[in-house]
Amino acid sequence: MTSDTAVVEPRRAERFSVLIADDDPFVHRGLTAILEAAGDLTVVACVDDGDQVLDAVDRHRPHVLLVDLVMKRVGGVAAITAVLNRPDPPRVIAMTALDVDGLVADAIRAGAHSFLRKVEPPHTFALAVTAVAAGTTVFSEQCLRMLVAVQSPTKAAADARSATLVNALTTREREVLAEVARGQATAVIARALHLGETTVKAHLQSIYTKFGSANRVDAAVHAVRAGLID
Repeated sequence: MTSDTAVVEPRRAERFSVLIADDDPFVHRGLTAILEAAGDLTVVACVDDGDQVLDAVDRHRPHVLLVDLVMKRVGGVAAITAVLNRPDPPRVIAMTALDVDGLVADAIRAGAHSFLRKVEPPHTFALAVTAVAAGTTVFSEQCLRMLVAVQSPTKAAADARSATLVNALTTREREVLAEVARGQATAVIARALHLGETTVKAHLQSIYTKFGSANRVDAAVHAVRAGLID
């Protein structure tokens, strides 16, 4: 899984560029309108299947790829895997309109930086793309809970291990982790806890180290398993 503990700076630009991969033309139109209304996002291209993603990435060099997990010829997981094996790949957000929990888990394991269901409020997509382009992992709490369920074949043992890890954190680290598990970006966590963003990042790094986690998703899974959030 791609780590966000040592984030590579996104390519500098006045606007972040986005490539959309989805087999529904109405999604192309809707997401393009939502994202470009944000003011700092430009949709550089839309493709309608996973087998077109690599060529589009090479041609347009987007900062962020929004990719549906279920398409007709080549699915999103295969497209994500291929893209992230490229040098200097875009950041990736997996999205789905269906209950395909196993595919979401596969997408995260393949390296997707964030995941969203298409039923999320429209503004969530613009916020997620901007945050992911800037190097943050963003996800909905609903998706996180679903991912925990998929990844816990031995639930009792997994929950007990997560509880032990979470209980070993400092009070402030648990506060930061709870906000991460709610899908909050670093800047939002900093404001909520009255901390500097650098301090939040330091707490996150400490949490990752204590958990042996690769990124926010791994850490947030432990938070949910341990019952840190309702």
